[in-house]
Amino acid sequence: MILLQIVPFLFIGIGLLSLFFPQKALFWNAGWRRRDAEPGEAALLMSRIGGLLAVGIGIFLLFADS
Repeated sequence: MILLQIVPFLFIGIGLLSLFFPQKALFWNAGWRRRDAEPGEAALLMSRIGGLLAVGIGIFLLFADS
């Protein structure tokens, strides 16, 4: 099951992107719909929290697989 080995790393990678670069993550999610979309502080905070949760889920999946 190669997919079960790849999914944790995808979660960790996307989570780290959202955690350290929340504006880029929000642009890929919804910012491309409008030209000059500026995310608010609440949106950036929620992106970082979501990134932290994704990293946590990825680490859990990485160690729960064995």
